[in-house]
Amino acid sequence: MSKRLFVIFCIVAAVCVVVIPFAVISDSSGVEDGRVAVAERDEGTKELFQANCGTCHTLAAAGTDGVVGPDLDDRLAPGGNGDYEGNYARVLTAVVCGFGNGRMPARILTGENAKEVAAFVAAYAGQLGDGDGPLVDTSTARKPAPGSCGSSAGADEGDQQTN
Repeated sequence: MSKRLFVIFCIVAAVCVVVIPFAVISDSSGVEDGRVAVAERDEGTKELFQANCGTCHTLAAAGTDGVVGPDLDDRLAPGGNGDYEGNYARVLTAVVCGFGNGRMPARILTGENAKEVAAFVAAYAGQLGDGDGPLVDTSTARKPAPGSCGSSAGADEGDQQTN
């Protein structure tokens, strides 16, 4: 093998081994790239969502990229399947009652934590990249009661029954 051919081979190998992976990593197109403005009052709830829901669900405002549950930005986008109050009730019911015959277990969060996360998801779902913040003020928005879990309902109770 000639010296010139060897040098060309080394340059091509260096590009393949170093430059291409670096370019891919630095130009990631994941959820964390979308900078959705989260109101300061919602930062704690964002962390609550990340800890309890983020491993399963994708939500750009929370910076999560879940792999098991549905992408909440797609499923609950404004103008898609409902409005804030409808999405709030839908999320709260899923969190309190569970969903899909155990695929999402009941009582992941309860009480005020369940209400706060439902309000956060309903206010921020569907905002991808450079979002302007929540659709509503989560501190003053109306929070409807959750749907029925069978024989018992209510996000304030920690002992809901599921069917």
